[in-house]
Parts: sequence; structure tokens; C-alpha cells
Amino acid sequence: MRYSELMATDPDAIDAAFLDALRQHYSEEEIVELGLFIGFNLGYHTFFGTLKFYPLFSPDGRLLTQAESEKIYGPAPGSLQPSEHAK
Repeated sequence: MRYSELMATDPDAIDAAFLDALRQHYSEEEIVELGLFIGFNLGYHTFFGTLKFYPLFSPDGRLLTQAESEKIYGPAPGSLQPSEHAK
């Protein structure tokens, strides 16, 4: 989770010490794969946010229309709302 948070809010904090800590639990290949997965997902969420694209699923997993999703998630998709770190 910390890796995701840093990639989204402070990528410069992912330094040698942080990567060494990850290596205690993950192989080099797993760290790269995890980083790619996080990066792609951050990009997808940013892109969908620019389209004002709402989540396709409800919190309980039901498939939603965009209108239904707006009723659940509010006037702006989560990707367009400021993060806690930006406040």
C-alpha cells in the first residue's frame, strides 16, 4: 500500500532505502511488476477522471450505468476529487 501511495503522491520518496525494504518481501521482478501495475492503474484512473467516467461497479459488486454510479459516488468521480494528500 505504501508503494502505491508514494507513486501517486511523492514518487521521489521511492529511494534506495525504500526499495531495499521492498526487497525483504519481494523479488526484483515482483517489485518491477508491482510498480508497473500501480503506474498503469494510476494512469487509467487519471484518464477516466478526465472523461468524468464513473466506476462501473457498486461497492457490493453490481454492474452500474453511469447515471446509477453518479447517484452512488456523487457529483464527481473519485478520480476528480482531491486526495487527502492534496488538502
